[in-house]
Amino acid sequence: MLNELLLALLATLTAIVFVGLSIPIARRLGIVDRPGAIKIHALPTPRFGGVGIVASVLVWGYYTQAVSGWALLGLLIIALTGALDDRFGLSPRLRLLAELVAGLGLGLHFWEPLGGLGVVLGVVLVPLMSNAVNLIDGMNGLAAGNALISVAGMAVLLWQGSTEAGLTLVLAGSLLGFLLWNYPRAKTFMGDCGSLSIGYLLAMLLLVAAGQGWATFLAALVMVGFPLYDTAAGIIRRWRRGKPIFDGDRDHTYDRLDQLYLQDPAKTVVVVWLVSGVLVLVGLVVSQVGIGTGLLLSVLLAGILFWGAYRLGSL
Repeated sequence: MLNELLLALLATLTAIVFVGLSIPIARRLGIVDRPGAIKIHALPTPRFGGVGIVASVLVWGYYTQAVSGWALLGLLIIALTGALDDRFGLSPRLRLLAELVAGLGLGLHFWEPLGGLGVVLGVVLVPLMSNAVNLIDGMNGLAAGNALISVAGMAVLLWQGSTEAGLTLVLAGSLLGFLLWNYPRAKTFMGDCGSLSIGYLLAMLLLVAAGQGWATFLAALVMVGFPLYDTAAGIIRRWRRGKPIFDGDRDHTYDRLDQLYLQDPAKTVVVVWLVSGVLVLVGLVVSQVGIGTGLLLSVLLAGILFWGAYRLGSL
């Protein structure tokens, strides 16, 4: 237990250092997020902090062999894609292509336990999770804190199941190190390098869960459910309003919660963290009750969440 805590602490400290170093680099390269019509920050802010998260995961993931082989190659591809997008702005098609290639690499990493199914899951889950995390990165601490809570739940779910399960500790520590720079007042944002890479690593943990059985996979999917839910609500909302489904807006579930009730982004983020905590608890229950009952619970939970989105005006 002490070794696991030490690993998480080392990942946290490493991320603190690397995220801090990313701030002057971002300013020098001009990777700065400026205030705009659908943005809530008032001052230009560096948005390259995700490089620090990735650097910490690479150091300790490689050291523990939690991230190696094809999975390591996939992470490098998607992190580089995000960094180039932060600096130059890539086309959506090129970014999607890179996500699919990274997903293919991730699927090949899990060829032994999952075979061709692992490739299919990798190609589907990497773009899905990467873009979902990217879309909820709209308030200080929201994407990183939500991912941290999900990863903590998956640490309980997956521990001792495989070598890659050690990634939960490395990623949790790295996310915590970033949060110290990002919440409640942001000195840096994670940028696309961070959000795409976090989504990739969450997809990797979902494949680890799939290798342990479908009930475990469903439980892990529930745990990472908030960004998927908010993305689905956004697609439905824009389709109903006749807008392009990938256009940005300030009608996400968390935006409407803030606008209607809290009027304080820091408090709104805490509420979303609590929702993610509930999803983790439900995921743990799903892992214990079997796939049939687990599916029923998941559908019921989804119904409650989408009812909430409707009441908030996010559908």
